[in-house]
Amino acid sequence: MRDQEWGDDSAYRAAVRRTQIMMAIAVVVSLLVVGLIALAVFGTVLFAGLVESFAR
Repeated sequence: MRDQEWGDDSAYRAAVRRTQIMMAIAVVVSLLVVGLIALAVFGTVLFAGLVESFAR
């Protein structure tokens, strides 16, 4: 963005707005992925405990 010739502030503000929207989407997707991984780990531990209790 250094080489951009910003004729007025509207183009710059639009670029900043798009960047902020993309960052928000990236944060939401990252949190979803972390949540899914945590859910998978918790489910695996729960399943392993269930299998172990039935094996006795």
